[in-house]
Amino acid sequence: MHYRLLLSSIALALASASSASADDVSRLGDLEMHSTAVPTNELTAEAAKAYNISPESGRGLLTVTLIKKAPNGRSRSVSGQVYAGAVTQENKLFTIPIREVHRDEGVYYLGEYRINAPDTIRFLVNANVLGKPMKVEFSRAFSKP
Repeated sequence: MHYRLLLSSIALALASASSASADDVSRLGDLEMHSTAVPTNELTAEAAKAYNISPESGRGLLTVTLIKKAPNGRSRSVSGQVYAGAVTQENKLFTIPIREVHRDEGVYYLGEYRINAPDTIRFLVNANVLGKPMKVEFSRAFSKP
């Protein structure tokens, strides 16, 4: 499946310990929205360079992938509009600017944000995918490096 290749490449580029990341999936009919949050200092050097991200403590990366499943079992990433925000455990709300990234394996969305660890951040991701609204909410605990 094409989307599995895309998700695998993103996962390999992100943190080496899968338990360190937080993620969630939203489903609506034949559409899926996959969202993941990691500290940028857990990115591999190759991923940081490829995505033009400075891996440093105090910074986080939100990745969002929009998937359309086909009746024949094949899936592909699709474009959409993605908006993201977050709330700290002190109830401070902030927006996360999102940029669209195209690679051979598909399209996905990246957003960088500040982390004031220790903190637990609740992420709110909204997308318009092929004219359909999607939403996901998940939390990620960040500890001091």
